[in-house]
Amino acid sequence: MDNLKYLHSKSSSHTNKNLEILKKFFTKKDLNYLSEKSVSIVGTNGKTSTASILNDLLLNAGLNTCLFTSPHLVQLNERIQINSKLISDLDLAKYIDKVCIFEKENEIVLGYFESIFLIAASYFLDSELDVFIVEAGIGGRLDTTSILNSQIVCLTNVDLDHTELLGNSIEDILFEKIKISQNVKCFILGSNKIHRQYESIIKEELNIDDKNYELSFSQENNTKSINSRECVYTKLNEDLATTALKKILNNFHIQSSDLISSENSDNFEYRVPKGRFQVIDSGKNFKIIDGAHNPAGVDAFFNLLEETYTKDEIESLDCYIAFNKNKDFKKIKTTMMNDKNIDQVVINKISKVVKVTKNPDGYLTDKGGKGGGVVYVGDDKTKTLEQLKEDLEKMMKVMGYKFGVKIVEE
Repeated sequence: MDNLKYLHSKSSSHTNKNLEILKKFFTKKDLNYLSEKSVSIVGTNGKTSTASILNDLLLNAGLNTCLFTSPHLVQLNERIQINSKLISDLDLAKYIDKVCIFEKENEIVLGYFESIFLIAASYFLDSELDVFIVEAGIGGRLDTTSILNSQIVCLTNVDLDHTELLGNSIEDILFEKIKISQNVKCFILGSNKIHRQYESIIKEELNIDDKNYELSFSQENNTKSINSRECVYTKLNEDLATTALKKILNNFHIQSSDLISSENSDNFEYRVPKGRFQVIDSGKNFKIIDGAHNPAGVDAFFNLLEETYTKDEIESLDCYIAFNKNKDFKKIKTTMMNDKNIDQVVINKISKVVKVTKNPDGYLTDKGGKGGGVVYVGDDKTKTLEQLKEDLEKMMKVMGYKFGVKIVEE
């Protein structure tokens, strides 16, 4: 089995429990350097978007970056970007050699996420880049990326998701996420809600004071514009990334004439990550692809939809929601149906579940996996399952997927 096939073979495994051993992959000098030069981005939603915006801002300021995000949409190369260029298969294969040697020496088998992260960190070190932007996987305290102990940590927001792993309350999940690093010198928060309720807890747990605790939003929430901005997650992600940019340049003692100020940051055009409110086609029957996967994310999606388009621009809405069995779809449904900004005429029923399967015929499958399916929400009562199948296959093709869709009525 060649190196790339070996890496891909790990994707079916969810074993990522080698936290202490992973540190042995690097020298103490390497770990210190990674701590100084990395930025950890944690939170329930908005991590990839914030990381991508920050990456573009840093590049615009003349710095060289390595961006590590997850999950990928089509190919795993998307997870590691050097100055916005995807890592090549050749480089992936080269660094897998190091992973294989490490596994053999320590008599372990690393997980998929662990392996890709080690490749990204090694690539960053070898390339002698300026900043390593790292999106955490799940949680923080026990996440693979926590071995970095990043001096700069950005928290987007906290909501209920992955409760089976992180806890059943906001406070439990918050604790897991902020503990991504044991060496926080600068903590940047992008959620006013979390700030109002948990400021003292965050400072106590991280042993930081006011000078190490930074907010990326205005606390003057008595104006309509600010309230509106707090409801649109893309704006919050931009604000968090812009604040992080300033702190990075300051902490790293880097001077740049291209530093983007808060006054002109709105004029900077960054790349929108694929699958994040990605608009397909611009005609009458346009499509939007978004990675919202929990109630808070779905609520944020519809807030942005309302902010971006008028009711006249959206005569009807067909919404497809893919989900795993461990997701709280009932709450997602309630979030949509009770959203006062969405016409009940538009979202008025949940029709049949569309099962997505993976078998020798080349279809996505839930066999041996978490299961789940795709639910259609829309106002077209005449839409048939075959039409749903056709719509889904078009979306898959746009995203670059090469598998088909099989319909199973329930």
